[in-house]
Amino acid sequence: MTDETRILRTVGVPIVIAIILLVVLPKMCVKTIAVSKARQEEAKKAEGLHVESSQKPVTYPPGLDPERVRYLVEIDSRFSAPYTVHVPKVHDAITTLGEDRIVPALRKLGYVDLGSDGTLTLTSDGLLHIDGLIEDANSWTFPVATRQFTAVTSVDGDASAASAVFTWKWQPNPIGAELIAAPKRHEAKADLGRGPTGWTLTGLTVDSDLQ
Repeated sequence: MTDETRILRTVGVPIVIAIILLVVLPKMCVKTIAVSKARQEEAKKAEGLHVESSQKPVTYPPGLDPERVRYLVEIDSRFSAPYTVHVPKVHDAITTLGEDRIVPALRKLGYVDLGSDGTLTLTSDGLLHIDGLIEDANSWTFPVATRQFTAVTSVDGDASAASAVFTWKWQPNPIGAELIAAPKRHEAKADLGRGPTGWTLTGLTVDSDLQ
């Protein structure tokens, strides 16, 4: 090994070490700090999004569960019956919801035409898209929303009789969506009894306001 080579090695090694200490390591430290900070922020966000339910666990009597309550409620006509509206064919008549709501909704959807004499006529789109339409000489009747079971919130009772509180919302069709853009949560009560074949629905208290 020549003297020049020795000199280069002697001088070069400290220079390389200095470059690593002054350039590479600071960059690695900055990157490590940035990654650590990002992970901490993500952890904080996840912690902030974690919401603990304040609702107490529902305890059911023997043989009763949420699916059974839901089934019994949904097959009952008081719950399954849709919300229907009655629309006279003459615009100056009064409807169940008030013409200031239902007729403009029908016209906006292109389902009816309003004549100069105040007479309403169904359009081809109306005939095609209004499900469950019933027509007589002077009016039309049709559904605008059905109830949608949400969840059982509480149950009180014993092995022979119980009452369940549950929530539900209106599920509007296109016409109903013009009347209730954001359906609210409703609360109802189901009374249940246990017979020879299992639990049955003995009573149901459910409101009918379209909101």
